[in-house]
Amino acid sequence: MSERAPSSGPSTPLQILDDLAPEALRAAVWGACLAPRWSFGNRSTTSQSSRPFWMMDLDGVAAADQLFEHARPTCERLAGAPLRVLRQYANGHTYGLGGRPHHDDIRPGTYTLLYYPMPAWEPAWEGETLFFDARGNVAAGIALAPNRGVFFDARMAHSARAPSRDCAELRVTIAYKLIVASAS
Repeated sequence: MSERAPSSGPSTPLQILDDLAPEALRAAVWGACLAPRWSFGNRSTTSQSSRPFWMMDLDGVAAADQLFEHARPTCERLAGAPLRVLRQYANGHTYGLGGRPHHDDIRPGTYTLLYYPMPAWEPAWEGETLFFDARGNVAAGIALAPNRGVFFDARMAHSARAPSRDCAELRVTIAYKLIVASAS
């Protein structure tokens, strides 16, 4: 696994984790995402202007659990503390169904690990994850890449960009909502 911070980004932790999982584990996670458990209507925020998108609960799904256990040492090193998973799920976006800027949590000691499980993704398909500074300006944009993770402080505002019209695939991210194990 290779790690790198974006060239310019917010002052809170934001780390790109390329080649996060061995190929067999990535394939197993992708296989779990192909199961017929998707539901439509999830939103980034409670605002009605937030467009609905696809969501799949992954709590207790073996491949998703195994992926976090594989990533746990890296995430805990980056957080500087032991972490526990509060929730894990997949989001799915298609053309026109991008998310709105939001915070995953507002408490100190909370983090998110995003994971892109797709076996292929073309740069022309777009679908970046954007991160925003306190003034609402884009501070970093993370391009999708198969088997890429992004670890960040859950208090950072971010949003999913919709795939382009050229993309006939579902943009899938798996979100692990994390908290320092000693926090409530």
